Amino acid sequence: MQPISIGVDFGTSNTVIAVVGADLGSTVLKVPSRVGEGTALPSILCFRPAEPNPRERPISSAGADAIADYISRTGPARLVQSMKSFLGSRAFVDTKVFTHTYTLESLIGTLLQHLYDATGARELLTQAPLVIGRPIEFAGASPDDELAQTRLKAAFAFAGREADRIGTEPEAAAYAFASRAKGRHLVLVADLGGGTSDFSIVEVNAEGAQPKLTPLAQTGIGIAGDRFDYQIVYNAVCPALGMGSQFQPETKKLPIPLWIYANFASWHQLSMMNNRQTLRHITDILRTAVDQEAFEGLVHVIRNEEGFTLFQAVSRVKQTLTTQDTAKLNFKAGPIEIDRMVARAEFEQWIADDLSRIEATADEAVRTAGVNPANLTRVFMTGGTALVPAVRELFAKKFGADKLVGGDEFSSVAQGLALMGVPR
Repeated sequence: MQPISIGVDFGTSNTVIAVVGADLGSTVLKVPSRVGEGTALPSILCFRPAEPNPRERPISSAGADAIADYISRTGPARLVQSMKSFLGSRAFVDTKVFTHTYTLESLIGTLLQHLYDATGARELLTQAPLVIGRPIEFAGASPDDELAQTRLKAAFAFAGREADRIGTEPEAAAYAFASRAKGRHLVLVADLGGGTSDFSIVEVNAEGAQPKLTPLAQTGIGIAGDRFDYQIVYNAVCPALGMGSQFQPETKKLPIPLWIYANFASWHQLSMMNNRQTLRHITDILRTAVDQEAFEGLVHVIRNEEGFTLFQAVSRVKQTLTTQDTAKLNFKAGPIEIDRMVARAEFEQWIADDLSRIEATADEAVRTAGVNPANLTRVFMTGGTALVPAVRELFAKKFGADKLVGGDEFSSVAQGLALMGVPR
């Protein structure tokens, strides 16, 4: 294939690479692994000590292979995920992987190197411009936008190829929509991923050989699928691990500190609790906990680094609820076994506040563009979170079910980024 343009969508959950060829059509490069072939590389790294000399740089794997290596580990292993969520954090400078220090840029760059090697993209990257994506607003509390974008560019440079252009992810999704549309449209693009929800109002003119796009407004918020996962953990798992119970350090009973359960927001935050100081503090609470068994389950999760296993179980529940009314959550934490049904109705209740904030961000895009919502002809929904029924229902009620369009939820941004790089 002779590439005209290449697009890479580095996502919180998945990373995708697409190529535009001479026919001006976009193609997603397949990502092979030991467990099969897919269109996306899960944005996960697994590090294992180098053998026979563990002082050498750790051995890394990525995506489905990383998950398989971590699950089948017989010795030390370190799993790294959701790297994109830390791009705008000034607090995250670097991390230790065994005896070696990795910056965030080098971690992301290592993931990209695995992507390029798996897809055979290295040669293609020498032949065509590279367009990469970024959200409207990076995830995290008060993210530093300039720092995040600088780190993102540096990560691609670390992987061996600097980006020629950076495009916003909802604008890229609009290009993907325009490539298959006909006529003129006023479109609300909703890019609903793992870490962020981004919106763009775009005028699309698809009457010529190449579509013309006029962006009118863009908004974003750091709430998406990962936040939905946390709501399941917080409401269905944390109470079984002692949240809401008490301990009695002296004569008076006190509530178990909530900061402990705030770290369940993601499995990698949970893994950071496995340090001497935190464990000492938690085991001090355990000694006088009213519900000893529940708190022993909590300590088991932290000490044995079961966070990844927990979030895998939670992710399966969320995925099942996209097509069924109930899903079974099964997770064992030492003496505690969580085996309960989660109804879609209660899940939707748990995420109601998050949905309201996502809705408000979409409303802001419409308002900033100065358009009448009734004049929108299409609502293009992409990203894995677009598959959540409550999300689709929100937009269907707001704009009309007949206006909703989708497809290629996990790859449309990468395809759009590649299309953005086509000379016009």
